[in-house]
Parts: sequence; structure tokens; C-alpha cells
Amino acid sequence: MKKKKLLIIGGGAEQIPAYQIAKERGLTVIGTDINEDAPALKLADHYLIASTRDPEATLIAVQNFSKKSKIHGVMTIANDVALTVSTISNALNLPGISLDSATKVSDKLLMKNAFKLLDVPTPWFTSILNLEELKKIVSSKKLNRFVIKPSDGRGARGVLLIDKNTNLEWAYSEAKKYGSSGKIILEEFIDGLQLSTESFLLNGKVFTPAISERNYEYLDKFFPYFIENGGTIPANLSKNIKNKINKLISDGAKALGVNEGIVKGDIVIKSDGTPMIIELALRLSGGWFASHQTPAATGVNLVDAVMSYALGEKISVQSLTPKKKLATAIRYWFPKPGKIQEIVGENNLNKLKGLTAYGFFKNKGDIQKKIKMHADRFGYIMVTAKNRDDAIKQVNIGLAMVKIITS
Repeated sequence: MKKKKLLIIGGGAEQIPAYQIAKERGLTVIGTDINEDAPALKLADHYLIASTRDPEATLIAVQNFSKKSKIHGVMTIANDVALTVSTISNALNLPGISLDSATKVSDKLLMKNAFKLLDVPTPWFTSILNLEELKKIVSSKKLNRFVIKPSDGRGARGVLLIDKNTNLEWAYSEAKKYGSSGKIILEEFIDGLQLSTESFLLNGKVFTPAISERNYEYLDKFFPYFIENGGTIPANLSKNIKNKINKLISDGAKALGVNEGIVKGDIVIKSDGTPMIIELALRLSGGWFASHQTPAATGVNLVDAVMSYALGEKISVQSLTPKKKLATAIRYWFPKPGKIQEIVGENNLNKLKGLTAYGFFKNKGDIQKKIKMHADRFGYIMVTAKNRDDAIKQVNIGLAMVKIITS
């Protein structure tokens, strides 16, 4: 029997786990990336050079390839390119989300308007057409803090936490710099527990094997930039709140026209215990949540599940049900800006109890930029432990083991 061929959109470091799993499953892997030296492409049987952000260019490259060799499925991981994946799946008649759903999750204003239409709880929001409108709304709206961001941004690029004392001319310009559509969204900042969820919808039923409590301990340090410093599984939630979150994800997915497949959620819990959707994404998450943390904590491999879904294969309830109850924590290093002179203590990490993975995004001699977005983080460390307290303790010990000297 001929091996099935899987197309993976993106060849970056965070896509590597998908390539590895595909190879373990005996699949023929076709990767795409604008950079022919992208690390994951080294694992591909074939690769196509096209920007993951360009659906049309990717489709042309894929169609040329598929004239000679049939593609059986398309997916991505840690890559906010739902429209590219959907364009391919629809053109080749493969399993996947509709173009309408992909368009909505690619534009936060369309997404939030879809939630609003069906009364799915989400923080107050509005579109901002110009600086004057921003000034008027911030001065008149009875809210303490807002978040401003490009409607089509990703990876915390141009996401700013602002208040009535912020230089709004600067904030508007900074947010607009990172979007391609020019559309800006302003929303209420809810000061509550923030969560990352990773769910799979099977026949309309929501399975959420893991929920991560997002770590925002450096909000003041990096203000007004909105930078996450990792997450901890399991989040400290009651069964009642977890049920509410599953219902919310189901309602949010339906508002986007989805009743099957992967749904990544950014959720905030209000002081009264009400969960609200900040954003949903119809893809596997980045930050090693789907590829490393969830399998380590629960034994559920959502990357494998998404792969099966992309190939039109049956997915069992058992494969989406946790098989173990452990804890994981991931945190990031944030060196001072400057040229990296030395990285001290890496060898010590091998002695760290529970070490699951770590990685550096930069090397000696590279420039460490001022932290403005998630791409500016130096590297990550992840541990697995019996409970969340131990996981947090060990990950902080690991962070302290490494010193990044810049000048």
C-alpha cells in the first residue's frame, strides 16, 4: 500500500514535532516555508518554497506538486495561518475548516463580531478607525485599562496594555505597525485569571485534556507591551469552571461555524467566575503547549489527533481522554537588551529534576532585542512534576541555573 502524503504548512522549530510524528507514522511529509533552510524542512521528504502567510502562492506550489503526487491531508502547528491551511484543504477537497471560518479567525474583529452575534461572552471591544476616535473612546469609556492591537496580528506583535495616561498617538502608531490590514481593535482588559485551552471537537462534543494557567508576572516590567512568561498545567480550576469553559468553547466554535477539529482558546475568568473568550484559533497552539506540555501532563497527543483528522482517519474518544495526571510548567528567559556575550550554566540544566525540554532561540554573538513581542524572548525551559507547586518550583530553579550576559 502506498504511503499517505501529509502537507505541513511551516518549517520552523515549533513545527518540528509534527514532522517527527508524521515520520513515525510512516507518512510521506511535504513541508512548506519561504525559507528553504527552515529547520523542520530537513525532516521533510519534499518541500515547497512559499510563504506560510500567502495562501495563493502556497496553493500554486501545492497544486503543481499534486499534479504528480496526490496529497492526502494538510495541517499546521504553532502557526497562525488558518486561511492558508483552509485554502489548500478546500482546493484539494481534504478535511478541514471552511474558508469562512478561517477568514473569521484571521481577523479578530470578524471573530469577535461573530461571538457578539450569538451572545458568546467576550470582553467589550470596538474597531478603531483613527487616532481621534481612539482618544475619544479612551477618555469617555468608564474602564481602567484597555488592550489595543492589530486585528490581524499574531505572537503579541503590537499588543499593548494602555490606560488614560498612555501616549495614545504612540500606542496607535505602534499597534498599527504590526498589522497588514490596517485595522485596529480596542478591547477591555479584564483583570482576571488568564488561561490557554487546547480542545478537540468530535461530533460537536468538546474534549479539553489540558488547561494552562498563563503566567503574566511581568506585565508591569514590560508595560505597555503584553508579554506572557509561560504557563502551568493544570490550571487551578474547579470542575464547575472547567464545564463552563467547555461550554464556552463549544459556543465560540459554533459562532465561527465549526463543530469538529482543533480549537485553541485564550480565556479569561472574571471575578464573578464567568469565563470569557479573548480569542479562539482553529489550529494547534504554539509555545510547546500542544507538542510537549499536554502529552507530558495528560498523555494526550493532540498533534497526532489533528494529523488523523487531516488525513480523514477516525479519532477515538479514548485518544482524547487523559491517561495520567501530572503537572508541567514552562517559563522563558528575558535577558537585558544587547549583544549576547556569554551563555553560562547550560550544562547545569541536565541535573534539573523533571526537565522535559529547553531551548535557546539565540546564540552567543546574536543581538537580544528589547522585549516587545513573544519572538523577542531568549529561550524556554519546561519541567514535569507530580503537582503544580513542584512544577513551578523546579522551573524557577532551572531558570536561575542559566545566566545570559549581554553588553
